[in-house]
Amino acid sequence: MEGEYNPLNEWMDAEARVESAHKHFEQGRWPEAAAELRAAIDINPENAAWHYNLGLTLEAMDDFVLAGEALQRAVDLEPEDVEILNSLGVNQTRQGLYAESLDIFGRIEKLDPAYEPSYCNRIVTYTEMAQHDKAELMFYLARQVKDECALCYYNIGNSLYARREYDRAIDCWKQTLRLESDHRHANARIAEALWAKGDLSGAREFYEAELQCDVEDVDTLLDYGEMLMDLGQLDEARQKFVAALEVDPDDASALFCLGELAVSKKAYSAAERHFRRVLQIDNAYPMAHAKLARVLLKNERVQEAAKHLLYEIKHAGTDIETLHELGSLLLEANLIRQANSVLKQLVELAPGDAHAIHNLAVSFFRLNKSQEGIRHCKKAIKLQPDYVLAFYNLALAHMRIGEMDRARRYVARAYVLAPNDESIRGLSKRIDGHRPGFWSKLVSKVRSIVRQ
Repeated sequence: MEGEYNPLNEWMDAEARVESAHKHFEQGRWPEAAAELRAAIDINPENAAWHYNLGLTLEAMDDFVLAGEALQRAVDLEPEDVEILNSLGVNQTRQGLYAESLDIFGRIEKLDPAYEPSYCNRIVTYTEMAQHDKAELMFYLARQVKDECALCYYNIGNSLYARREYDRAIDCWKQTLRLESDHRHANARIAEALWAKGDLSGAREFYEAELQCDVEDVDTLLDYGEMLMDLGQLDEARQKFVAALEVDPDDASALFCLGELAVSKKAYSAAERHFRRVLQIDNAYPMAHAKLARVLLKNERVQEAAKHLLYEIKHAGTDIETLHELGSLLLEANLIRQANSVLKQLVELAPGDAHAIHNLAVSFFRLNKSQEGIRHCKKAIKLQPDYVLAFYNLALAHMRIGEMDRARRYVARAYVLAPNDESIRGLSKRIDGHRPGFWSKLVSKVRSIVRQ
């Protein structure tokens, strides 16, 4: 009868939607695939395979939380399906849920001790947890089940790389390529290890090999471009970043690198444009506010630069290189109290860093805390005895507090280290211009001490 409920029609509609989802997935149209699968699940929520496929689709969209929920629902419906359990375990590792992931892989081992992926994927979990001995144990257990697994070699290579055992990591990734010549990222990982070893020409060869497998691999294009920057091959580096943007016009990392390249060429208008675009895409992109502030300071737009630096302070974290740059920029922007705070944090993290300690000294001097500045300058010199700028600033500080004899000694040390520096000559004249002959005698004495 017309209008009468027909469960067969609903069943057929659900199957049609699943078939449509498969076509969308194969074409890379993941949101459409997910929508069709959800519609099918609304009709029949008890089909574990559809939840499983939805989970895989959401993972392709990098939505690991919702993917995990879908995979968990599939496991609830089919608690002994090792394929579904394995996918859930991998997903939980990606989410950083390591204990839950290990529990899932343990369940698989009890259900099927010969299921090799449960060992292979635990290599990844233990590597993420920095438990590398256990990662190696999983590697050997996996080989007892399947002696030659390309993914196992790849995964244990990542563990070895994390331990800076670059040669062993390279050997493992070469085994991966022996077993699977087009294994994704294996060539790029070898390139990274060679780069870490300082073999940039060797790294270049493997980056090229990776791009031959996939010319649109954005991660490889970006890494390769950064290495080319290290090599000083800036135009070639720029080509890689532009190629990455052709694949993904909204890739913030590529735009950020183009901004840095523009700064290196003093093309500040272009750099500003790139960094502003980065912030449009991702306002929290690490150091983008600081990089933009540097460009603004070059154009003497200090107030605008200060706003970006104050934002960056709140998100700086504990990366030493980041704190170095931020501290220097804050000094340049005359945000002295903020600079002092950042530099204190930096010195706590890197107590043997002479440059950080000297910059902290400068911040104390600019806060009119002369004794603190002097103390930190002396600490910097203990760590780096030829630190010309620290001697110069010590001389200047002692001159300002009226301790002229000490000022003369420090400026003389600075002069011996950098005899052609005009600023040192100028400071020496300010200190001792009224005492002819004293300066040359003091310099000669300091030179004789330095030679001993």
